Amino acid sequence: MALPAAQPAEVLRAWQKDDLYEKQLAESLARLMPSHHAPKAAPLSSVLYKFFTTLKELQTLGEEYSGIVQVDETYHKLPTFTSRLLSILLSAFGENLTRKILRKAEKSVEHSTALRPEAQNTFLVIIKAVNNMVPQIESIHRALSYIKGGPLQIGKSITAIDYVHVRPAAAAYYAHLRLLGIVTLLHAFISCGQSIYQAKKNMDLMRDFPNEVDSSKSCVACLEEMLQPCVLHCGHIFCMNCCYGALETCALCRTPFTKNTVVPLMNYYPGQK
Repeated sequence: MALPAAQPAEVLRAWQKDDLYEKQLAESLARLMPSHHAPKAAPLSSVLYKFFTTLKELQTLGEEYSGIVQVDETYHKLPTFTSRLLSILLSAFGENLTRKILRKAEKSVEHSTALRPEAQNTFLVIIKAVNNMVPQIESIHRALSYIKGGPLQIGKSITAIDYVHVRPAAAAYYAHLRLLGIVTLLHAFISCGQSIYQAKKNMDLMRDFPNEVDSSKSCVACLEEMLQPCVLHCGHIFCMNCCYGALETCALCRTPFTKNTVVPLMNYYPGQK
């Protein structure tokens, strides 16, 4: 007879406990690491914490506190070693990996000679919009977990890992948790809608003014408010962070440029008349 599926409230309690311990471990690791490697402490602490618990077929401290155990899709067996390892790596590095893939796709589109400039602009804006929506995808998954149950981490859902109770739950389904899930879901959808609207706005801008200086208050490259505008030798204007950052070709006309040809506009404000 299969054990009962874990209630969303118990899964949330376990996740909160484990997140607290992982953050404490990350703070300790950050003090031992050089300052320029300190950002790596958080994913490393997550991997170490799960290595000595989940990978050893043991409950984490949070799971033990809530009385839940990880199981595979049959609800009768522990997840395989491969599933557990993959879920740990996805939880620790999944977002960074996704962003790297998107950046690589963006560079491939920028340097593509097979695409027309209009198509390049469209693809670049779509990639930027998807990149902005990455945190919202995680929020949507978490909201669905609040509403219908299941793991909070996307990595566990991808590897078909779930939870069951090994002792009676402290409480039944919490109504306020379902309400929190609905509110979180609505907020995530609104944020995604804003990103899509901004992407469409910038696509319309590039279609209407493909060869003119951008007079919008938003930078076409990063879709953010343009601060410290700079002009390229092709005549198009972007914010300083993009010109001196990852941008290597003009996002409007695809003209290559070097950092020493970028000219800051000290007394120019986008949108002024």
